[in-house]
Amino acid sequence: KFGATLKTSRLLLERAKELDLAIVGVSFHVGSGCTDPETFVQAISDARCVFDMGV
Repeated sequence: KFGATLKTSRLLLERAKELDLAIVGVSFHVGSGCTDPETFVQAISDARCVFDMGV
């Protein structure tokens, strides 16, 4: 619904680098009513992947 895919995240990070912008973090939101632990596992895994792209 909101946010960026992993592919789009890579493109955004590349563009930020071109513009000499300092990206300082990664966040995620799984939904306020989410109770499935696996959803959180996937979100954390995806956030880590984006974080690693920016390193």
